[in-house]
Amino acid sequence: MMRRARKGFTLIELLVVIAIIGVLIGLLLPAVQKVREAANRVQSSNNLKQIGIALHAAHDTMGCFPPTVAIQWGSFTANGGGPPANVDYTGPYLPHNQATSGNDKTTFFYCLLPFLEQQNLYDSESSKNNVISQVKGDPTRMVGSFPIKTLQAPNDQPPYTSASWSWPFTNPAEQVIQQTFTSYVPNARAFGRYVPTVGFNVWNIAWNNAGAGTTTISSITDGTTNTLAVVEKPQVTGQGVMTFKDWGDSTSGGGSQQTANSMWGVTDTQPEGLAFFGGNCNDPTQTWDDQYGQWWLGSCIFNGVESYQPPMPRPVPAQQNGFNIYPFNGSNVYLALMCDGSVRTMNTNITQAAWSAAVTPAGGENIPLP
Repeated sequence: MMRRARKGFTLIELLVVIAIIGVLIGLLLPAVQKVREAANRVQSSNNLKQIGIALHAAHDTMGCFPPTVAIQWGSFTANGGGPPANVDYTGPYLPHNQATSGNDKTTFFYCLLPFLEQQNLYDSESSKNNVISQVKGDPTRMVGSFPIKTLQAPNDQPPYTSASWSWPFTNPAEQVIQQTFTSYVPNARAFGRYVPTVGFNVWNIAWNNAGAGTTTISSITDGTTNTLAVVEKPQVTGQGVMTFKDWGDSTSGGGSQQTANSMWGVTDTQPEGLAFFGGNCNDPTQTWDDQYGQWWLGSCIFNGVESYQPPMPRPVPAQQNGFNIYPFNGSNVYLALMCDGSVRTMNTNITQAAWSAAVTPAGGENIPLP
């Protein structure tokens, strides 16, 4: 018997099969990407829960929540050489001692390190109570030089992961040190202290100890469930690469708006280098400030009510402003840790009134979050 020859695929049939496979892959990739983003969002939520646990452990141990940023030299020095004075920080996270005040500096996340299973890193500083002293045995690094996984959200993909920082009082002087970033920023209004004679703009928070509060659970009279503690914010906001030197900063390749880096382990630097929110005002009677807010105002009180800039849908980097919050979980969704330790999924469609009520810890508003 004669064996019939087996017919193979023609070139056209092969091309059709390849085209079908390409279409299926094209349909599958968005679904895979969505699953990956959802998993990353779960990881970010877990990070915030860990921060919330650490925050309450710190409160139980120290008697109050940590400050946003505190420079103890400011507690004993007048603002700009004369009145009004800076906010006097008397909390337990730094000694209240004029003799050592020049070296006593701390940040929100530095205070939380022992409660985030980072005691060894916390103890590595060569100068106790000074977050910007170099680590023992390595003059090229500070605590903030080490990236901490809990402080970085997987969906937050910055164009660069650290910034060059130098200061006259390092050893050797002006040693260039890389400072890493965080995807989470604390609420300066909740963990700071608003004093009308000092003000509460972003420079007051950075330089005049307005970010140095001694907040307790009982002092959050609006309720810990209703008050924001920590919110997702991109590690790098805006366009350009920032460099920090001698209390100042510079940006190369920046757009029309202010670039910002959320450095978690430094003080003595401009506010666009620090990790916080809650200092950007928005006048509800105006519309011209709806895109970027008014971060330069010393008070966000308009007609007797505090009003803050809410998170905005994320534009292209050149149109981003460093003092705004932009989501990185898609275009409109972000996660927030409340002061009671719960994590909420929020959206940029939140009203300004509801956001402002959640920023203030004792404003007396009765506006629930959506």
